[in-house]
Amino acid sequence: MVKNRKLAEAISDLSWREFRTLTEAKCDKYGREFKVIYRWEATSHALF
Repeated sequence: MVKNRKLAEAISDLSWREFRTLTEAKCDKYGREFKVIYRWEATSHALF
């Protein structure tokens, strides 16, 4: 990516934000549910 670590992190965050925005819009268009799972949420326990 780039050598500046802070700039690389900012670019990566922006890319993920754009992906999320587009995915949310697509879900709205097709009537699907979009859920955001936060980083520290214990999701593996809910699956069993």
